Amino acid sequence: MSGATVLLLHGAGGLAADLPVFLEHGLRLAERGYRIVMPDYFSGARDAAQSDDLSWWPQAVVDATDWTLALPGVDVSRLGAMGYSRGGYLAAEVAVQQTPIRAVVGVASAGNVKPREIVRRPSVMLIHAAGDPVIPPHRTKRWARILSEQGVPVETVVLNVRRHHFRPGEWTDIFERADGFFRRTLIPEV
Repeated sequence: MSGATVLLLHGAGGLAADLPVFLEHGLRLAERGYRIVMPDYFSGARDAAQSDDLSWWPQAVVDATDWTLALPGVDVSRLGAMGYSRGGYLAAEVAVQQTPIRAVVGVASAGNVKPREIVRRPSVMLIHAAGDPVIPPHRTKRWARILSEQGVPVETVVLNVRRHHFRPGEWTDIFERADGFFRRTLIPEV
């Protein structure tokens, strides 16, 4: 049993859009000993996915993190987050600024935190498509460079895919890579 807790953060389409993938692979992670939390933050809010004002989204992730940490048996030193698209942005951004999240996997995402605002250094893995038309690879690479320059341990994985959404086999690969990353960063060797 891993004993690690991972928040799975959906993209801008809401939890309903990402639930089939998150449920399948989240259950697989749970079978491996992870505690999985899937907050449904603002999915039902009218026009939430289309809003350009992202200032309220990070607070939702902070609140979900606080709620998760209040659960019995959650170890703050073994707290991770994995997000897709907007969820990946949010996971990394709140982790480097204000939450005790120790490891982040951002899938098809980047980040917009100014270097001087990076005050925490969780381990980060960025997984992106080589030809993502929504989050172009140069944005993910720029984010990785900023994180690295600020002393954040960052790994990048480039998938040979030319779209923003992934197919079932690609999601399996993504979650396997995330599991390996979380095992290295959140689960102490015995």
